[in-house]
Amino acid sequence: MYKKMKLEGIVRIPPGQMGDPLEEAVEMALRNKYEARVDKVLGTVVAVLGVDDIGEGRILAGDGAIYYNATFDAIVFKPEMQEIVEGEVVEIVKFGAFIGIGPFDGLLHVSQITNEYISYDEKNARLASKDSNKSLGEGDRVRARIIAISLNEKEPRESKIGLTMRQTGLGKIEWLEAGRRREEAEAESK
Repeated sequence: MYKKMKLEGIVRIPPGQMGDPLEEAVEMALRNKYEARVDKVLGTVVAVLGVDDIGEGRILAGDGAIYYNATFDAIVFKPEMQEIVEGEVVEIVKFGAFIGIGPFDGLLHVSQITNEYISYDEKNARLASKDSNKSLGEGDRVRARIIAISLNEKEPRESKIGLTMRQTGLGKIEWLEAGRRREEAEAESK
């Protein structure tokens, strides 16, 4: 889930940037320090929007830089358990599909796609069911539920998010729309 948050941090302004306007130097330092960083509590800071307040600068002995406390607005993305997300299939592999959700890719294991048996079609890079002829490929839009989260602050690429589509209202967007049209047609015919 995306959230706008007010955060506080300390940034280092090196001697070479002391001639720059203070707000610009602090904002650049905040972007360099916080953007694209994974934090288990906050999630991922997607963007620093601007500086609200800059405290008084401090100089540490032996360091020519100035350190400032700053309050700033940021957009963060934090996946939450049981959250419903929509994303695009970015990769199909033998064991499932990777779905792009915000700055992360979540894994949709083959066992979590439908209640039907799903097989991997390596030639066409698709996952397909035999019974209903449903298939999933790169570029498809899906709606899924987050069922597992493991964020890794030190190695963000090692973060893992598990997804499922085996519940009512979840699945490939085309499947959901076809089901809704079928229900509407049945309701009209009664």
